Amino acid sequence: MKSRQIAIFAGLATLAIAGLADAKLARVTTEAAKAHFHASGPAGMGIEGNTTDVSVADDGTTLKVIVALGNITTGISLRDDHTRNKYLEVGKFPNATLSVPRASLKFPADGGTTSGDVQGTMNIHGHDKAVTLHYAAAKKGASITIAGTTPLDITDFGINVPSYLGVTVKKDITVDISFVATDA
Repeated sequence: MKSRQIAIFAGLATLAIAGLADAKLARVTTEAAKAHFHASGPAGMGIEGNTTDVSVADDGTTLKVIVALGNITTGISLRDDHTRNKYLEVGKFPNATLSVPRASLKFPADGGTTSGDVQGTMNIHGHDKAVTLHYAAAKKGASITIAGTTPLDITDFGINVPSYLGVTVKKDITVDISFVATDA
């Protein structure tokens, strides 16, 4: 009798996991969505950029995180203007998009967490580049909190290394993206 109960439990667990893997995600809270970048400069100087203009599209095959670049802020309005218009050219390239195969992501059961590395494609400034994203996910009820980080070389995307009055930042930046979603 015990082996039958174990087999039934294993079958139900497999169905529950498969159901979560097949579920689509829908974005639920604007306040919880954010994208952040960090660029380093000389003498420990750092530039931080932030936006909450993040959307998520999930077609069941690919999870896409789209960051509208026109609202990035760095804390200095002139630097914001240079970042958006001189370097990112948001008039021509308004979005950065991270695409990840849905099958390579592992989502936790309710109350659980998971993390891992996944291969994806980043599109910025009209250029696609393979990236490795480290992500973590936590599920509570219907809500799934997802956060990921990846290092990028901006020159891989055809972006000039920012320089102003002789001060130049490094070409390597770190990008962090987070959002809260729910099963659609």
